[in-house]
Amino acid sequence: MASGRSLVLQAGGDIVVGGPLLAGAGGSVPVPPPVPGLVLGRAGEIAAVVRGWCSDRWVAVTGGPGIGKSTLLAAALDDPAVVKTFGTRRFVVSCEGVESADAVMDKTALVLGVALGEHVRNRVLGFLAAGPAVVVWDNFETLTDTDPTGAGELLAQLRGVRTAVVGVGSRGALPTEVVPAVKVRLGPLSAPVAVELFLAVAGGHLHRDPHLADLVAGLDGVPLAITLLAGLADTSGTLDMLTAAWRAKHTDLLHRDVGAHRTSSLPVSIELSWDRLGPDARTALSAAALLPDGWPRDRPGLYLPDVMAAGLVELDHRTLLHHDEHRHRCLAPLREHIRAHHPAGPDTLRLLLPPARRLTTRAARIGLADGAQAVAEMVPEFGNLAALLHAAVPSIPDYAGLVPDLLDFQRFTGLGDHRLGHHALAHTTDPALRAGITQALAQLHFTRGDHARARASYDETLPLFREVGDVAGEAGTLKGLGNIAFIESDDTTARTFYNQALPLFRRVGDVPGEAGTLQDLGRIAFRRSDNDTARALYHQALPLYRQVGSVLGEANTLKDLGNIAFIESDDTTARTFYDQALQLYRRVGSVLGEANTLSLLGNVVSHESKDTARTFHHQALRLYRQVGSVLGEANTLSRLGDIAFDESDDATAHTFHHQALPLFKQVGDVLGEANTLNGLGRIASRRSDDAAARAFHNQALQLYEAINDRYSQAWTHSHLTHVTTDEQRAHHLHAMNHIATQLDVPGLHEQLRDSVSGA
Repeated sequence: MASGRSLVLQAGGDIVVGGPLLAGAGGSVPVPPPVPGLVLGRAGEIAAVVRGWCSDRWVAVTGGPGIGKSTLLAAALDDPAVVKTFGTRRFVVSCEGVESADAVMDKTALVLGVALGEHVRNRVLGFLAAGPAVVVWDNFETLTDTDPTGAGELLAQLRGVRTAVVGVGSRGALPTEVVPAVKVRLGPLSAPVAVELFLAVAGGHLHRDPHLADLVAGLDGVPLAITLLAGLADTSGTLDMLTAAWRAKHTDLLHRDVGAHRTSSLPVSIELSWDRLGPDARTALSAAALLPDGWPRDRPGLYLPDVMAAGLVELDHRTLLHHDEHRHRCLAPLREHIRAHHPAGPDTLRLLLPPARRLTTRAARIGLADGAQAVAEMVPEFGNLAALLHAAVPSIPDYAGLVPDLLDFQRFTGLGDHRLGHHALAHTTDPALRAGITQALAQLHFTRGDHARARASYDETLPLFREVGDVAGEAGTLKGLGNIAFIESDDTTARTFYNQALPLFRRVGDVPGEAGTLQDLGRIAFRRSDNDTARALYHQALPLYRQVGSVLGEANTLKDLGNIAFIESDDTTARTFYDQALQLYRRVGSVLGEANTLSLLGNVVSHESKDTARTFHHQALRLYRQVGSVLGEANTLSRLGDIAFDESDDATAHTFHHQALPLFKQVGDVLGEANTLNGLGRIASRRSDDAAARAFHNQALQLYEAINDRYSQAWTHSHLTHVTTDEQRAHHLHAMNHIATQLDVPGLHEQLRDSVSGA
């Protein structure tokens, strides 16, 4: 078409040839496209946009606040293929602040250099028809919100200009007139690209900073958040202060001081989206912001009730929800901003209470027959529940009642920490509920090896249960205190607590409590080498567990019966019991029980295959670390050290024992600490370092004497005979024989004599 003729828009959207067209009339100069900013990790999306434009197709780029729509469109406009195709006729028009299609056309005219005035739309369309052109309308959601009819008409008219292609950047769904376009929906950057972008802005000198990965992860791959926070990184070479500031302020940090604008302030960008939401969408967004892990794509009702459905549709329409393969959620910067500035009110929190209650009730199934299935279902939801309860407890007291079950879930799975429990206590005055939360906290601390905190929590719990007349709670607390004493090898104190708890459990008909206490008393007998008494107590406990359907209790008892068989060198029976227990632990979802049994299986098979034993122990070690069991981790490291020692790999054995030693000290396990010191002494002895060996064995001996472990004392005296001479050796030999005689354990004398003689 000759450039000297114009196109005139007629009614109905038809374009006909008209009079002369003065492109750039009024002497103004077209505005060139912006220089693209830093773009990383978007090569595929840019290529899709470029292919679309170069094949005469429209392109729509959608995404939430700060996700990089404008930056990506600018980068695509600067692509060599686009430059070659369209030359200088590449334009970007921001629709920000407009309220009508006519206003958008006026802004477009200014960018194109077309004079304003009457029939400006005709002149703009004529200018675009004069030759190949690409025009980007960014922030197009502003127009679709304020003048949806005008937006549709404008796009329909532009369809008639065959020489022009369009790029639309929008936070929301687009009018149907854009439907044939190439659609690119931007999501968050991958973790490696997010770190790369942060370092590109902040400086590569921070690449080894220990805070880098976690700090960037908290930005959830949102490019604007990453670049703004990176711009705040100082030149000191560390991210300590910036990390602390981010934790305190979150998105309030993410703005430049040059003025409030969507491209320089993430809060401003988010507020632009918030201002355009209807009441239902605002309620849904404040609720969704409480769920860091979102919800299954096919089950929004898992958390959000049906009354929020319309609001969720609008949020999705405005690209404020991120979709991955399985779940929907808000990205972290949006979520943190909404929680800080538009938090869910009491009415919204009450709407979320019923689903939260259903989910925590499901989590409480751990340890029961369907526990493994419950764990599989609930692990992906734990982060949401913890965050929701933390936010809701201060204003809705009913949420505090859900905390004990969630703490128990943490104890079995290794998820989370103790902060939720203490937060709930800070907002709870009811003595019965305080007792339940504190007892659950004590059990969590105990499982994770923090005996000091566990004991302190139990000491708080005991008077609370007595105040409210909860006999079963009182008994459970006494039993818990007994468990701490038992782990610390104070059998006398442990037995006292257990004997106080047992009649209380029986008084209120608490069958699982009674069975567990019988089992605990059996463990004391077992450690005292009174296997017959231990076996009898276990056989009393087993039918009680089965009576009430406590699969976890049954598994624990089978494991303990396996321990007796193992000590009595009946490996076949031991393995049978362990295998039965292992299946039950897996059935009920007890990761800790599974880890304990794998470790015991490693002990059994060590006589047959060190490699198989090592495999079992490494499986157990992974699970212990998963659940945060410091004691389990220490025991497994010590056993791996023993295997290495048996294979004459002293260097590896030394490493494992040195890793285990501080862990035993951390949890106050005197027996484990003493055993590890003996292991280190044996290594030193084999290296002919008698002085070091004596020091290790004597430290172990003192600990065994402190806990009155006569059996281990005898063996330590045996070890000392190898690194002492003359009178000292005679002393240890005499002490060894004297203790063995007192213990009267079958075969012990012969085993000790063989050890002394080196047989």
